[in-house]
Amino acid sequence: MRLEIVAGPPQKGPAPAVLGMLRSPAMRPRRAICVSRDEGVRRVVGEALASAGLIVEHADELPLATPDVAVVVIDRATRQAAGTALCAITAPVVVVGDDLDDDGLITLMLEAPVSHLVQDPRDRDLGITSQKLATGDVFGLEKYLVPGTRVGERVIRSELDKRHSIDEVIAWAEAIGARKPVIHRLTSVVDELLMNALRDSADGHRRAVLRWGSDEGTLAVSVGDPFGALAQRDVIDHVRRARNERGRPQPISESEGAGLGLYLVLANVASLIVNVAPGHKTEVVCLFDLAKSSAKGAIASGVRSLHVFAAS
Repeated sequence: MRLEIVAGPPQKGPAPAVLGMLRSPAMRPRRAICVSRDEGVRRVVGEALASAGLIVEHADELPLATPDVAVVVIDRATRQAAGTALCAITAPVVVVGDDLDDDGLITLMLEAPVSHLVQDPRDRDLGITSQKLATGDVFGLEKYLVPGTRVGERVIRSELDKRHSIDEVIAWAEAIGARKPVIHRLTSVVDELLMNALRDSADGHRRAVLRWGSDEGTLAVSVGDPFGALAQRDVIDHVRRARNERGRPQPISESEGAGLGLYLVLANVASLIVNVAPGHKTEVVCLFDLAKSSAKGAIASGVRSLHVFAAS
């Protein structure tokens, strides 16, 4: 089973795929189920699912079987009441209205394929994630920006490339009018992601792809590598570290690989999306809010959504 947790306003563009076994587009189901007793949640989720081209059904309880369902969206109350029964759901599950300060959610994401969190069902990420699940198209930061947004790209093969590319992204962010706190967080995140990608590259085959773009409300950056080694448990373990250590990370071993530094990334972004084709490609997408300041303090306060998508 896969679980996804989503939050926020309607989506800005099409979106990728999800964790687990994916069918070809011709075979992929178009039915979606929203499980919530809250009429407000039902309305907002129904609109987001419909915008992704899905046929929406509403229910008060978890369905017994989901063989022909593209996605099941549940709220926090349903997640808490269902507990481990969620593991019996074979369709992707999206949880809305939840947060990373809940130990039960963290445990579920560690022990079961719970792959997405979105705090606010009005967030555009819900529509984007639903469309990813419905289409199987997972890669590309463009999905989180207004269609037609210009995207910059650089291939990074050395420390010198890394320094030059960070300078280029900072200059670009200043030119578009990003606030100093956003630029500071952006600098830290790009440095961490590139450092991780280059560290995980084999000698003589160091290669990372840095991409960036922005629309009126969202600044997006991504770093990709050709290895596909980052696993969901790595991501969630570092979410747990980020939450527990509250900005005071303890030493971490080199053996932890691609997950290294994710707790620092999480402390600086509004949304984190990890797209993986196991053994072939990893893409980490980070979103920053331009229109408002990100909350500080608890890790969950700053992260409005967390996603791990795995393409088959």
